Amino acid sequence: MRLRYLTGSRRGQELILSGPRVRIGRSRDNEIVLQDTEPPLSSRHHAEARFEGGRWWIVDLSSTNRTLLNDAPVDRGLLRTGDRLTFGSDILLVGAADRGLFWTAAAVILAGGGVALAAAYGLRSRPSRIEDIATKAVRSVYMVAIDEGSERHLVGTAFAIGRNTGLLATNAHVAKELSPESAGGSRSRTPIAILSDRIETARIARLWLHPQWKPGSLEHDVALLQLDGNGRTEPLQLADAATLERQRRGAVVISFGFPAASTDPWRPRGRLVTDVIGDVRWPFLAVGLSISPGTSGSPVLDERGAVVAIVVGGDFVKAPDGRSQRPSGTAANWAIASSSLQELLDVHR
Repeated sequence: MRLRYLTGSRRGQELILSGPRVRIGRSRDNEIVLQDTEPPLSSRHHAEARFEGGRWWIVDLSSTNRTLLNDAPVDRGLLRTGDRLTFGSDILLVGAADRGLFWTAAAVILAGGGVALAAAYGLRSRPSRIEDIATKAVRSVYMVAIDEGSERHLVGTAFAIGRNTGLLATNAHVAKELSPESAGGSRSRTPIAILSDRIETARIARLWLHPQWKPGSLEHDVALLQLDGNGRTEPLQLADAATLERQRRGAVVISFGFPAASTDPWRPRGRLVTDVIGDVRWPFLAVGLSISPGTSGSPVLDERGAVVAIVVGGDFVKAPDGRSQRPSGTAANWAIASSSLQELLDVHR
């Protein structure tokens, strides 16, 4: 069985497990050692993965904060590809082992002059695909904002879809906020885009909304932005029709965007998040991906780095200040398939 870390400093790393038993917990005598936080969120001996009857099971060891299988507490649960396991702050994705991609190493324990073979597990000896995607995203994903006098307001996220053309993709509702009409024709507002991890700004010269989009709707919520002077841009690849048709529950997806709560608009650094598709309701994908205000327009990529969707909305509630919004915590969020963007590109060309 394969486990992939979805959170923490080991995010993107993968383990190969072989039976009959793999111990999981905060203590160093476990085969899988969980994060040691303050206060502790996981137990010293939290759970065990057991291979019984040709199948893998997860068994909770009376842990303080319980073992969650697909966000539901379990004492014992059968594991399947696409399942998500949560132990405190550690979240791992279950997959079938692929011997072509991974190597395994047996953990050898020396005790009393004898040698006991512990459960075998291992990490990939090269950077994960997710790390490769993160490196690519930094060169292709932009924070979208408005400069007004000495202030800068984050509006959303966009990503390049043309090489050295200055053409970006985002949501229609993001692009609409940039239009002069949204400010009553004010000329003091300058819509800009800033590449992640950079401080150079580029003015947004033009925008195109999907002609069938209606304000307040998720349908056709895509738009194009044109940077002034075109500019050097490194595009992300849009998924082809066959790739989109393969999207199913449990498929791993990655997003990269600029959540308003944690982004400095003067020195923006994009945030990478991984999750799995919760449901497919074409042309929408139900996802978690820590979607929050500011991440609208973020690309949603598959494990090969192709854009399969664009973040369009999340389940938000009013923040304590009564003005801003924050995620409700339900993770009932939505992304629209990139085929809608392709429709707009066909019209634009």
